[in-house]
Amino acid sequence: MFQLHDRTRRRICIAAFVCFGAIPSLLVGGWCATRHLPGCAQAEADSLGRQLGLAVKLDAVKHLRPGAVLYEGIELADPETGQPIFRSRCLEVGWQRQTDGQGQVRPTLVVIASQPEIEAASIDLVWRWVQRLLESRPGAGDANVQFSAGEVTLRAGDRSQTLTEVAAQIETLRDETRAQVDFQLVGANTHGPASILVVRNHESSPPATRIELSTDDNKLPCSLLALGLDELKPLGERCRFHGLIRAVETPEGWDADVTGHLIELDLDSLVTNRFPHRLSGIGNATIRSARFRHGCLEECNGELIAGRGTISRSLLKAAGEYLGLIPGAGPFPAGDRIGYEELAVSFTLDAGGLRLQGLCTTAEPHTILSDGRNRLLGESTRDRQPVTALVQTLAPPRALQVPASRQTDWLLHHLQISDVSVSPAAESVPLNARLHLRDKWQ
Repeated sequence: MFQLHDRTRRRICIAAFVCFGAIPSLLVGGWCATRHLPGCAQAEADSLGRQLGLAVKLDAVKHLRPGAVLYEGIELADPETGQPIFRSRCLEVGWQRQTDGQGQVRPTLVVIASQPEIEAASIDLVWRWVQRLLESRPGAGDANVQFSAGEVTLRAGDRSQTLTEVAAQIETLRDETRAQVDFQLVGANTHGPASILVVRNHESSPPATRIELSTDDNKLPCSLLALGLDELKPLGERCRFHGLIRAVETPEGWDADVTGHLIELDLDSLVTNRFPHRLSGIGNATIRSARFRHGCLEECNGELIAGRGTISRSLLKAAGEYLGLIPGAGPFPAGDRIGYEELAVSFTLDAGGLRLQGLCTTAEPHTILSDGRNRLLGESTRDRQPVTALVQTLAPPRALQVPASRQTDWLLHHLQISDVSVSPAAESVPLNARLHLRDKWQ
C-alpha cells in the first residue's frame, strides 16, 4: 500500500463529499423545489389534459412516493364547451402490479377519489371516454384501471344522487375488454351492490358490446338509469327498477332481455304527458320477461297494478273501440275525468298480438278497471289484438288508419309491428291511392 500525503487525503475526501453528497443533495433539493413552483400544478394539468383529451384544472400536486401522485382540487371539463364533467377534492393515482382475470400479472393504474362529483349532463362524454378504452385493441403495453370511492355524487342541476361503496375497473384481456362498476345507494340497507358490466368482444365479427345491469336487492331510481337509457324518463321521478337487464349490440340495433319490477310507476307521466288522453295514478309493474330485438319490443309478459287515480272518458272510449275492451254498465260520473280505485291487468305481447286480462278484486271477474264496486272496463272477448290497436288507442287516428304524429312515431319505433300479408285480390288493385299525413309536430 502506498501512502498518501495528508493534504492529498483531505482533497480526496472533499471531492468525494462534493460528488456523492453535496451535488446529489443540491439536485434533489432543486428537483423538490421545482415540484412546488407556482407553475407546477398548471404544467401537470396541461399534461393530463393532453393524455385525457379534456380540459383539466388543478389546485395542487403532491408526489407521495415513487409512482404515486396526489391531485388536489381536480376538475375535468369538456375542452370545447367548458361544461364540467368530473371534480374531486382529492385524487390519489398510483401504479401497482396485480393479477388479472386470466392469471397474468399486469400493471394497474389505481385511482382513489375523495368526495368526487359527476355532472349528469356530461354522462355521455364519460361513456364515450370509457367506450374508447373498450374499443382499443389489446396489446402488450395495456394497463388495467381500478377506481374506488366511498361516495360518488351525480349532480343534475339542483338535484343529486349519491352512490356509496363505488368500485370500478377496466380490464383488458386477450379477446375482450371488460368494464365493471359496483355501487350501492346511500342509506340503502342491502345485502349486495348493484352492478353494471360492459364487455367489448374483439374476436366477434364485427366486434360487439354486451351490457348487463343487475340491481341485486337494490331499487335503483329510473331517473338514474335514464342517464344512459332515455326510454326510462317517462316512468316518473319516483319510479324505481329492481331486476336484471342484458343487452347485446348488433349491426341492426340492440337486442335485450329484461326481467324485474317497476315500483311507483307514474301513469300521469307515462300517458298523460305523452298522449292526448289522461290517466293518473301510481302503480307497480312486474315484468316477467321482455325481449327487445333490434331496439323494438318483440315479446313482453307481466302485470300492472295501480290504485286510486283518474282516467279520461276519451281513453275509455278508445280502449273499447280499438282494443275491444268491454266498458262497464255505468252510469259514469259527469265530466271528462272518471275516478277509479283499482287498475289491475296482466299483459302478453308476442308475434300473435296483444292480450290483456283483468285482475281486479273489487269488481266482477275479468275486470281491468274498477271504481271499487263496479266495472269501468273489462277484458275483451277476443283473445288477441294487433299491436297497432294499442297505437290507435293511445294516439287516436280519427279519420286515419294509423296516424303519423309525434306520439305514434315513438310507439311505432319501440313496438314490433307485424309484416303486411298481401292477398292475391289486393295485387290487382290499381296503385292510385293517396297517402294522408298529419303534421308530426302538432
